[in-house]
Amino acid sequence: MIVGATSGIGRELARYYLRQGCIVGITGRREENLAQLQAQFPECCHYRAMDVRQPDCVEIFLQLLARMGGMDLFIYSAGIGTQNPELDLDLELCTVKTNADGYVSLSTQAFNYFKKQRSGHLVVISSLAGLRALRQSPAYSATKRFQIHYTSCLAQKANHERLPILFTTIVPGFIRTEMLKFRYPFTISLEKGSRLIYNKIEKRRRYSTVPGRWRWIEPLWRMIPNMLWEKIW
Repeated sequence: MIVGATSGIGRELARYYLRQGCIVGITGRREENLAQLQAQFPECCHYRAMDVRQPDCVEIFLQLLARMGGMDLFIYSAGIGTQNPELDLDLELCTVKTNADGYVSLSTQAFNYFKKQRSGHLVVISSLAGLRALRQSPAYSATKRFQIHYTSCLAQKANHERLPILFTTIVPGFIRTEMLKFRYPFTISLEKGSRLIYNKIEKRRRYSTVPGRWRWIEPLWRMIPNMLWEKIW
């Protein structure tokens, strides 16, 4: 099941699995986009429109899960975020509800399902923005950090309870999606970025930065003390 499959990385990942003949459940807010994808793969694609900010998202998730007949892989690709220099409250809260509240609501359902099934693979598409505080996008940066930590907590819980559940946290750099409004260094195409992410998921990596060049930049970011980071960034 892929949450956030109406566009961008989530939609491309859905295509990869559908082309292999996998049974795939897709969700998102734009029902027409989901219907278009289902029409291309009518035998193996199931969909339900869902807004992860709404309280009925868990009920819809469970309904889609029942329609699919089971689940081995859960991917949370839903997310919003943009620069918010004016600190518009509605935009900040909308970002929190989508990236944090929505992820908690559905990842806990996936975890408990995999716990009962005694197998499963939980994946979250986070962001480099979650590695360090970014003044331009406070809610986006903070919620992407939240996703990284929350997934780590779930992984710890699974290890403590000796549950055979796999976890993958994907930390993409700049990938050309609808959400990317500005030009940034090292930006790669949606096709290339999605292919790299798909490969990391299939290799069952616990944590992966995409593309690989960011693996060299990430440690440098972490070395900068917070007091200095808050003054220079």
